[in-house]
Amino acid sequence: MKRITIISAAIVIILAIPLQAARIHIDISAPGFSKLKIAMPYFTGPSNLASDTRSMIEKDIKISGVFELIDPRTYLHTGPMAEIKPGTLKDWSLIGADFVITGSVERQEDNVRLSAQIIELPTAKVLVHKTYITSGKTLYMAVHKLMDDLLAESFDLQGLFSTKIASIVKRGDKRYLYIASPDGTGARVIKGLGDLILNPVWSPDGKHIAFVSYRRDNPDLYILDLEAIKVTPLATYTGINSSPAFHPDGKHIACTLSKDGNPEIYMIDLKNKDAIRLTNNWATDTSPSFSPKGNKMVFCSNRGGSPQIYIKDLKSRKVNRLTFEGNYNTEPVFSPRGDWIAFTHAKNGVFHIAIVRPDGTDMRVLQGTNKGDESPFFSPDGRLLVFGCADGHLYITDLAGNPPVKITTDKGAFSEPCWSMIKKR
Repeated sequence: MKRITIISAAIVIILAIPLQAARIHIDISAPGFSKLKIAMPYFTGPSNLASDTRSMIEKDIKISGVFELIDPRTYLHTGPMAEIKPGTLKDWSLIGADFVITGSVERQEDNVRLSAQIIELPTAKVLVHKTYITSGKTLYMAVHKLMDDLLAESFDLQGLFSTKIASIVKRGDKRYLYIASPDGTGARVIKGLGDLILNPVWSPDGKHIAFVSYRRDNPDLYILDLEAIKVTPLATYTGINSSPAFHPDGKHIACTLSKDGNPEIYMIDLKNKDAIRLTNNWATDTSPSFSPKGNKMVFCSNRGGSPQIYIKDLKSRKVNRLTFEGNYNTEPVFSPRGDWIAFTHAKNGVFHIAIVRPDGTDMRVLQGTNKGDESPFFSPDGRLLVFGCADGHLYITDLAGNPPVKITTDKGAFSEPCWSMIKKR
């Protein structure tokens, strides 16, 4: 039975009963995991529309972290192909494919209709057989829903492509808040927050973004209500108000304040605006990030003579240093799984993205662009990292050492990305 999915900017409606499909039992987080291979012959439909659709799917496949596309030049059947023909599954297995995606795309007045079939070749199960209808201007939404369905049906991974990445985009001498899908589509630029803004971070519910703005000629901390586009001041003390990080409870924000002297990390209650000091040291303490349970906080401090990564148990108040390799480690961020901490690491005069366990073990530098990588942030499922690069673009990489994927194509220089959480069902 084919299902119809109607997609708009506000709502997704799924009709009919889901097909039952067996999943491949593979631990995608296990060391040595190899990406599964997808074959995708050309789609039927108007050539430009079919080509654009396929290109969007191809980019999402690269970003997914679990799949890779097989070169079409090796296919026995290149298409166009709306569905797999009976008796040809073995032809796709022969080229090493684990999955095959076929589809058709057509215009219906102002809308686009994307019909897709995804077959899991080892089990010959149809994982996805659906039709997605969306506005012609939001074709990417249909592609994202298709990819989310593939991730859900194959590995029970939920909603990655329905999330958003916020960042700072510099155009001329001004910086704006920039929000887009993980592949860079559906971009939205929010102006009116000040000509110089920094340090965006999502609230756990995805409804607010905290950020720093110089709109009053001082680095002050604000919270943006994304639905009402309303800005509320949170910390406007004379001096530094920076590096916000939401606590997992969504009711508190940690940040760096210099209101009592040198920069220290404080916890601010969003209801009564009370600020409780979390660090107390002669050095500069900044860039806080919480563990998933909120009981530990990782941060950067130069208390050892150079910027390094430290972790604090908020109950015992014990502080441990995590990084000892290199003389510059900063911008730490906890994985939503709590298993890794990512940070910016200087090596041989170039910035790289590195990860370390919360106990300080297993530190390693990830493959990046080698152009100067910084400001990492985990995907909501903890499998991927988005980061900024000195070339002005944002990239996504995995933890297994695969080459990063450039996700920005818009004009401007991008920095300080942060990834929203997956909305609960």
